[in-house]
Amino acid sequence: MKRVVCLLLIAAPLAVFAQKAIKPNLNKALNSWKQGKLDEAKQMIDVCVTDPKLSLDPKTFFYQGLIYASIDTTSNETHKALASNGFEVASKAFAKATEMNKSSKNELFYQADSFMPVTLSQAVEGLSYAYLNKGANAYQDDDFDSALENFDKTKVLSPNDTTVFFYAGFVAQANEEYDRAITDLQKYIDLGGTSPDAYSVLINTYSGPKGDKKKALEVTREAKKRFPDDSQFSLVEIGFLIDLEMTEEAKGGLEKAAAADPSNKTIQFYLGYVNSKLDKFDDAKKNFEAALKIDPTYFEAQYYLAQLYLIEADKIKREMNDLGITAADKKKRVELDAELVRRYKEALPYWERAEKLNPSDTDVLDKLSLIYYYLGEDAKAARVEKRLKELGVE
Repeated sequence: MKRVVCLLLIAAPLAVFAQKAIKPNLNKALNSWKQGKLDEAKQMIDVCVTDPKLSLDPKTFFYQGLIYASIDTTSNETHKALASNGFEVASKAFAKATEMNKSSKNELFYQADSFMPVTLSQAVEGLSYAYLNKGANAYQDDDFDSALENFDKTKVLSPNDTTVFFYAGFVAQANEEYDRAITDLQKYIDLGGTSPDAYSVLINTYSGPKGDKKKALEVTREAKKRFPDDSQFSLVEIGFLIDLEMTEEAKGGLEKAAAADPSNKTIQFYLGYVNSKLDKFDDAKKNFEAALKIDPTYFEAQYYLAQLYLIEADKIKREMNDLGITAADKKKRVELDAELVRRYKEALPYWERAEKLNPSDTDVLDKLSLIYYYLGEDAKAARVEKRLKELGVE
């Protein structure tokens, strides 16, 4: 028994010693990679990059990049398991090869099976496109996380490619990663991207999820300068000016826009809205009427026009509510009541037109119910009340 143990103790180190160390060979590493033998290719290139002589050759890291990139992108799970950091190793290897070869007049390349040379830059560009395409496919499958992961890899390989920042910004916004979306879209713009859609998404992100309308206004004004022939940004700017209560400035922009495009119903509508905010109700009425002349089915213009005809009626109601019970107050109430009836009769046709344009708008129906009730048109009031109940309003 002791003899057997001794033999085993002797045999073990001999077996280890008998395993020959792998001799580094770049051509073998490349050929194994070409043949799809990624396990052999990785084993060989790992030896090459540590070899004192080959580690000084930029071609070594070029091949390392090719092999590890294939490990990262392969669908073969066995080969994929060869390295958990395939992309990280590949991207660093390509960068190192480029740096080591920068003083050379000749670009690194390998001979493809078609006998055409593939340069380092072509290989990196092809890999970058592969990740970009993979990300786009993931987005189509609603796998936003995978899409962004692949887009991030593309950014590393092609840091000046506007396309990937454009895609990444849109997907990040859809994935509710708003800061990431802003960063990517701003990078797209800084790199010279020419799509106005990037600005639109940036503006919507700032004004919506980020809740920063001042920043949204700033970006909108940048977009206006960048795309002077795109009228949408002028209208968006006016909308923010209105929201930020910069109404005088908004009015100036709208008047210029209306002069340049008198047939634009939206501009007329916004101008009416601004004038109503500035208590210029007669001007506002003209603007809303102009919008309706352009488009008689424009519900919003009809609704706001109808609202203007209730302003004086509401003032009268408040004045009536403040009256006391003296004889003078009673007399005044009768006078105001007659005036309120006149105002309601004047407003009624505008609200009836609004109902025709949108029979399900509950605010329009509420206003009609009130007017009909006050004017003693009980049957019409009952019809409206019935409609409100159908819409779930008690």
